[in-house]
Amino acid sequence: MIKNKAKLFSAIGLSAVLLVGAASAYAAQQQQEVQVQQVGPTTDKKPTAAEVDAVLKGEHKPATIKVEGMFSSNGKPDPTADYFLNDVKLFSLLKMSAQELKDELATGKSVLEIAASRHVTEKEVIEAISETQIEGQIQAENKGEVPKSKRDSLEKDIAKKVAAVIEHKTETSWNK
Repeated sequence: MIKNKAKLFSAIGLSAVLLVGAASAYAAQQQQEVQVQQVGPTTDKKPTAAEVDAVLKGEHKPATIKVEGMFSSNGKPDPTADYFLNDVKLFSLLKMSAQELKDELATGKSVLEIAASRHVTEKEVIEAISETQIEGQIQAENKGEVPKSKRDSLEKDIAKKVAAVIEHKTETSWNK
């Protein structure tokens, strides 16, 4: 009889431990889901062509920039290329975050050198960034924010700007 009671208490104790463990795991999972829901989708607005041109001219920094000063000049952040390099498609292609890209650029490498070290071609980098820039231009045109342009010349102009950005190295002058 004592053995049966001991077995019963052992079974009840083991069941309680398993139940508590399962409840803890469930609670942790629910907490993670709540945190993900609180973050929600990003609502980053793509910069317009006018905003891109303004930044390239050094006029202002709009709120759509994710990481400021990808490059530096005279020891200070240089936002000139931020519109081009704060690109989700670029980060995905390079398999790195915006901050990781900024840190790599700070070592004196160009985006092309970083891409090459990750087995990504110049063409792939230009296409990824250009696609985002063209989408932004078309959206701005459709909203009437900028005049409509011809698709062929738009693609060439943007690709030329992107090429200059991805070849640039921090603490050097811009080739315009």
